[in-house]
Amino acid sequence: MAFQSSARAACSRCWAGSMTSSSSSKLSSTFHLAGSLPSTSYKPAAPLPSSSSFHTSATSLESRKRRTARLKKKQNLEQRELKVRMLEMSKPDFVLGHQPNPVGERVWNESELCKILLDKHQVWGVKEDRRGNLVPIDPHLVECSQDNRFDALNLSAAQKYGGPTRLNFGLRANDRRLLFQALPEVMVKDRLMDSERLGFILDESAPFQADIDAFEKEYTKLDAEEKGNASVLSRILDLRNASGKGIQVENTRRIIAHFGQGIDTGSPEVQAAVLTYRIRNLASHLETARHDNSNRRAMAMLVQQRAKILKYLKRKDSKRYNAILPRIGIEARAVEGEVVVPGKPKIATN
Repeated sequence: MAFQSSARAACSRCWAGSMTSSSSSKLSSTFHLAGSLPSTSYKPAAPLPSSSSFHTSATSLESRKRRTARLKKKQNLEQRELKVRMLEMSKPDFVLGHQPNPVGERVWNESELCKILLDKHQVWGVKEDRRGNLVPIDPHLVECSQDNRFDALNLSAAQKYGGPTRLNFGLRANDRRLLFQALPEVMVKDRLMDSERLGFILDESAPFQADIDAFEKEYTKLDAEEKGNASVLSRILDLRNASGKGIQVENTRRIIAHFGQGIDTGSPEVQAAVLTYRIRNLASHLETARHDNSNRRAMAMLVQQRAKILKYLKRKDSKRYNAILPRIGIEARAVEGEVVVPGKPKIATN
């Protein structure tokens, strides 16, 4: 019995030891597995590298030759962009033929075409305001300018032969001398030939003084009447009575006389000058009549026709081409390359 009890005690101790060793091995394997899995508890993030490690300077691997080439290319691109921007800013107006600024206006004002043309408001001496009322303009603008070659010639001829300063219907100096000097003298002599006093004087060998005095009085009366008729004719033939179309005809005659010596009407210079005048005339009209699409289309066609004629002249004779541009107040860029005429301007709304 004692032996059985001691055997049981030894077996219980062995079983307890085996249970303890197996439990410790299981716990150690569990802790090892838990350490291999990611933890769900909060851990502070790793610190970022300091900003001193980043820089914007050229890398040490870039050679000096490549860096110089890169900077030079950047400078060339900036200069090219600046040139393109300046070219667009100085771009001329294809309708006017020059830049729409004081520099471009100086090009037009110094041209020969501008100095020989007449403005209808300056000829009439009045201008219509926005309400339709006629307002007189500066009298100094109405007077003939000495810079205008045709006005200077007309002024000297009017002082010599009489008549208005500017003649209508294309009349010239020879016509002025015939109408206001020769015609009154012929009319006075013709009317005196029908006078009875002249018959008495010619029939008698010793005419009476009374007949002579009566004849002189009649001559003075007829001469005054013919001078009055010449004054009426002067007012009729004055260019101030002409319409806008009549003034346009007079300007066209002046252009042909100045650029074609009065006989050549088909040369490229004359055609370009006439087209420039017509284009500017339509442009001034469209400033107040922006809805006139028909005349706007006609102006665009005239602009293209002028560019075509000047390009033809450049191909045939470049010297004549370069000589005619400043004479008619046009820059070369306004007719070379692609000519794009702007459409109807839009009204800015606030």
